[in-house]
Amino acid sequence: MTNPLCQDREETALHAPEALDKTVLLIEPDKTLESLLDGFLETIIRTTGARAGAVRLFSISGNSLILGASRGLAQDTLDLESCRPLDCGICGQSLKDGQLHHASTNFCAKLHTSSPFFREECSQLIALPLHYRGHQLGMFTLFLDKDPVMGEALRPLLVLFAEMIGLAVENSRLSQDNQRIKLMAERQAIANEIHDSLSQSLFYGRLRMSALAEALRTKDEALTDQCLEDIGEALDSGQKSVRELIAHFRSPMDPLGLHHALQMLLDGLKSRSSIIFEYQHPRCQQDLSLEQEMQIFHILRECLNNLVLHSQCTHASVTITEDTAGLTFEVTDNGVGLDSLQSPVGHYGLTIMQERARRIGAKIFFHSAQGVGTQVRLFLPRVASLQE
Repeated sequence: MTNPLCQDREETALHAPEALDKTVLLIEPDKTLESLLDGFLETIIRTTGARAGAVRLFSISGNSLILGASRGLAQDTLDLESCRPLDCGICGQSLKDGQLHHASTNFCAKLHTSSPFFREECSQLIALPLHYRGHQLGMFTLFLDKDPVMGEALRPLLVLFAEMIGLAVENSRLSQDNQRIKLMAERQAIANEIHDSLSQSLFYGRLRMSALAEALRTKDEALTDQCLEDIGEALDSGQKSVRELIAHFRSPMDPLGLHHALQMLLDGLKSRSSIIFEYQHPRCQQDLSLEQEMQIFHILRECLNNLVLHSQCTHASVTITEDTAGLTFEVTDNGVGLDSLQSPVGHYGLTIMQERARRIGAKIFFHSAQGVGTQVRLFLPRVASLQE
């Protein structure tokens, strides 16, 4: 007659590779750490015939183990296992020497006497530290009511499971770090946008308010009218900046790239004006970072919006050329020139474009003469492109 335990061991051994394959598939970037660990434990318990399993991770202070996930443990046992000292039983031994340990629950006297689970359902424990590239992350524990299936063949399998859990924990930590970095970058981007646009208009408006107060004190009507006009322009510019900031942060960079984003922008401008636009660019996409694409797009959009609002032109062109020195982006029109942008508010608009160019290592040049149109040229050196 076949020994049921031996049969269980043979069947489990046959399914071990399949279990490993399923465990590998559990490591998906969109899963939470809790769901990953829960999936690991379910697979391991089914493969080994264990009664329950738990994954504990180091606390923030590093002086205790906090329960990260569990399977098969009753609530009273979960309360005991939620936080354990580093020197507790075989888990403490395993953390100390970095090896797998297998012992009876009698070895963990406190647990054995304090929970019915350890007196009635669990007679053995297997503890194995979790680590990633030599750095300990926590502890993996199996609770058994009999000898583990697969015997000695279980040891290397559990080591592999522990390595996968360690990898999942580290991936989760890196993902959280990346999310923090991304959030910090987004906050910095918002701060830069506010500094470059809205704060400039508000600062100028504040200066003109001081001048207005002086004009009212001296009853200078001409200066009063001029200050009121300047403050109105500053408020209009600030309102425009707020609308652009909202649009910018609601609409990320076009996933199809800079060329497609510019084409969509020009198509929109064509539908709202009678200006004839031409767009010329290299056939191949340039190797630009996302930050470079975003800043270049905002500079060109500002140029084109100013062109539509102020230039009174009939023809305009956007040209992108590339040579060994770098990339050149050029916007030209046949309008009235830059006179309409010579006010301090207009000057701040040019300053914002210069700041955007500086941020990506580019240079921007303005050339205009009354009655002959305007040319704005943005040059991105190849060195700056490679450094990004």
